[in-house]
Amino acid sequence: MTKKLNPAQRKLLEYVDALDGPDRVKALKWLHDVALYESHEPLYREEKEALYQVKVLWELIEATLMELG
Repeated sequence: MTKKLNPAQRKLLEYVDALDGPDRVKALKWLHDVALYESHEPLYREEKEALYQVKVLWELIEATLMELG
């Protein structure tokens, strides 16, 4: 199954080019990992869904960069 970008994700990718894309992916991964593994607060459904969307976004950015490069 191929994932497609939603309009908000497409808008974000307009700001991401081949030079800062990898750094954006690293930042999203860091944000995800800190929230998931370093937080001592419980994660509720909304937070879990948001973290999943962050993961989907970095995967789409990585895939897009690979297609462009």
